[in-house]
This record gives sequence, C-alpha cells and structure tokens, in this order.
Amino acid sequence: VFMKVGILLGSFNPIHMGHLHMAASALNAELVDEVVFVPSVQNPWKTDSTDFRNRCFMIQLAIDDMEHCSLSSIDYRNTEPYYSVNTLKMLQEEYPEDELYLIVGADIVNTIKDWHEGGWILENFKLITIARQGSEAEAIIKKTINVSSTEIRTLISNGKQIYPLVPKVIAQYIKRYNLYKK
Repeated sequence: VFMKVGILLGSFNPIHMGHLHMAASALNAELVDEVVFVPSVQNPWKTDSTDFRNRCFMIQLAIDDMEHCSLSSIDYRNTEPYYSVNTLKMLQEEYPEDELYLIVGADIVNTIKDWHEGGWILENFKLITIARQGSEAEAIIKKTINVSSTEIRTLISNGKQIYPLVPKVIAQYIKRYNLYKK
C-alpha cells in the first residue's frame, strides 16, 4: 500500500514548535499519511550547526508523542557538499513505493529552483507550502507559528526563556547538555 510521505528537511538547530506545527498541519489536513523529519548533517550555507547526534536526539524527543511522525538520520550517509538533492535521492530509494512530498515554508518556495539540481527536486517532489510571516508566496496551509531556530539560539545565548517556543523536553535537553551557549 503506497503512502503519502511528507519530508521535512532542515537543520533543526534546535527543533521548535514551528517545525512540529508544520508536521501536524500537513497530517491534520490529510495531505500526507506520515511525516519524516530529516536533519541535515551540514547545511552548505550554515556553519554553526550543533552536533548531528544532538539534533537527532532532540527531534526524537520532540516527536515521541506525535503519531505518524518519524526521524530519518539518512543524511549521515550524505557527502560534501551536503546538497538537499542527494538526501532526497536517498529518500526516494528508501521509500520506493510511496508518494513523496516536500513540506516547506512559503519563505523558501521560490528559492528551490536555485538550489543545486533544484529543477530535479521540483519535478520529483510535490510541495506542501506552509505560510511564513513576511512571505508573500502562496501557501497551502495558512496558519503558522512564527518562531525560528536562530531566535531560539539568540535567546539561549542571552540567558532567556525558550519554553514554550520549544517543547519542554527540548528546553530541558538544551539546558542539561549546555547547548548553544556562547
């Protein structure tokens, strides 16, 4: 039985309520049957990602209570440069019978064509776009939670509260392992 699988790519540095809302929205709207969170080992454009293992642990903790959500650490098999297209090709092999969707924020929809092999991505993956504050792009899912990982890292480095922008278990994990401190 083929399934509709939503792929949520990202640094998840750290995972936050906005990411979880994207997954839940796609599931609740019945656009997909399952959402797979796929953290990137290293985004070619970002250099400050915390350890891949820590980001995977946090994703697993965050989605533990969410049905039809899973973590794929497949990107650890990716090689430099870490292009999304390589990860997506590996995911196609991993889910050969399923219909794959890319769940993306409306803010990046119009940039995908400029990604490495962006044309191939757009030909092979249907997009589920989620509204993002400040983006004019058309979105399938209009409701959004306005929070970013950058904002959360800034709050942490300034010794500020991050819960409820992240699940409590993530706030505790970050504190326990002293992540994102300058």
